[in-house]
Amino acid sequence: MPKETKKDGFLRKLRSILDERLIKRAIRVLDSSDEDSDDDEIDVAALRLYLASDKQRYLFRNCKYRVSKFNRFAEDLGETQQDDNLPWMTDTEFLRKYRVTKDSFKQLLKLIEGDTVFQPRMTGRHQRPVAYQLMVFLFYIGMEGTGANNTGQRVTFGVSSGVAQVYRERVTSAILGLSNKFLYWPDAKERQKISYEINVLYNFAHCVAIADGTLFPLAFEPETNDAPDYSGRKYGYSLSTLIVCDHKRRIRHFLAGYPGSAHDNRVFGESQLATNPLNFFDLNQYLLGDSAFENRWFVVSSFKKLPKQELAWMEQRFNKKLASLRIISEHCIGMLKGRFPWLRSIRMRITPDDKSLKKILRLIKATIVLHNILIHFGDDNIDEEWIDYDDFSDLDDWERAPYEQGDVLNAPIPSYGRKDERHQQLLRYFEEHCWLRRRNNDTL
Repeated sequence: MPKETKKDGFLRKLRSILDERLIKRAIRVLDSSDEDSDDDEIDVAALRLYLASDKQRYLFRNCKYRVSKFNRFAEDLGETQQDDNLPWMTDTEFLRKYRVTKDSFKQLLKLIEGDTVFQPRMTGRHQRPVAYQLMVFLFYIGMEGTGANNTGQRVTFGVSSGVAQVYRERVTSAILGLSNKFLYWPDAKERQKISYEINVLYNFAHCVAIADGTLFPLAFEPETNDAPDYSGRKYGYSLSTLIVCDHKRRIRHFLAGYPGSAHDNRVFGESQLATNPLNFFDLNQYLLGDSAFENRWFVVSSFKKLPKQELAWMEQRFNKKLASLRIISEHCIGMLKGRFPWLRSIRMRITPDDKSLKKILRLIKATIVLHNILIHFGDDNIDEEWIDYDDFSDLDDWERAPYEQGDVLNAPIPSYGRKDERHQQLLRYFEEHCWLRRRNNDTL
């Protein structure tokens, strides 16, 4: 059950007292026609107190709001003058606290400060600077545990608990407004560029993406009838999420919201990539995945070792080569969770109200969009424990290097073909172009 607020508890007790007094009064009226005027005045006063309390938004609130004497936002941004003319927070300290560099913070601020959610209203109090609201949001998703809750943010920034939540919701809406610009599936021309770069770097021709599943742990047990379904294979309760990225760790597609017990292949089967593949892939293009994914004409997964059986030599070599590219998806997910530790312990409750889960999914999507924005900015100044990614900026001649017409992978696979036909086609390609040639050179 949801936690009862102080106001609800007070009104419930007051309502029970009123009910009890009304019952006693009715009994007294039946026994005698004389009524105690003092009791009537008490009943009227209690009823007025109940009605007045029910109309108030906050029942227990200090008469005077406590305001911090220090502007902690300005201190972190270096806007206040220090005695020794040194900034209060160094670049490294700023990165660790807000998970972005100062340059990326300024660029991100330029992207969102024009959003309508930050526009001043005709009436009411004026908003504080957008930079302050963005700092509250970044601090929240950049911390794992209770330190980033409303109470913790009040202590950190000197703002009220309710204001901190409003700031986060505004910034979330502003970042989600950038989804179409930073979270999208590549078009045909960009897919050709991606496939060329992957082929140059990893010798996987026509591959355009890498897919993997991950779990986002929940800090609290869901308050729903299907709560046991959220118990995943690793954590107590979690959300199962599909992440599809390219070779530069940019997330191109994701699907979240499934309980932790949902299999990766099931989540992928519900995605738009699986239900309408012709809208996302050319007939000779595909994505890579681990053995959890089912082979299709547009999906190539690693060979799965059956119980008490060994993989063939070619299958082992194939899995090893596939792992060299598939590890990028692991790096992408590790970078996402490492930069935004909120995803490692989501401290938001799932209730029977659908809005509770939608609120979590909105914030998950906002972190993914922000991840792509930072990759676009080239923000790779991450801490040592975070996952580094490679620089692919020198691969710019993809349009001048088309594939050879005799390439065995140029043969399209019809949608009615075998599910593992693309899988076998790629295996034959490596056997003919890589491994067999290397064997012959070894024998010579």
